[in-house]
Amino acid sequence: MATRMREAKRFAIRCPVTVHLSNGPNHKVKVQGVLYDIGVDGALLVLEQPVPPGTKVSLFVHFRGPEKQVTTIHFEGFVERLHEEPRFEIAVSFQGTGRFLQKRLSDLHAKKAASTDEAS
Repeated sequence: MATRMREAKRFAIRCPVTVHLSNGPNHKVKVQGVLYDIGVDGALLVLEQPVPPGTKVSLFVHFRGPEKQVTTIHFEGFVERLHEEPRFEIAVSFQGTGRFLQKRLSDLHAKKAASTDEAS
């Protein structure tokens, strides 16, 4: 897979990420890490273990809002490159756009409804 030049502006954001990758039909791996920057076309992450270029990944970015609530956005992509020193830093290019996880949004709406009922 050819590495392409970064096409869009990136934003430096430090927050936790969970990366799911598949090593076959019955073997899924979940790796924790930290997001370093993100843009509409990809992201730069530091992970606990190496992930080779070309690997298809599901990236779950856990943003913390000003009220300390966590919003998770899911991205699909491919690992473009890996730097192993001094840590496992990977660049991911996205396929399509990110999406909010429906369960998280449902939980948020349920909490708002409960707080509205309590206030009544």
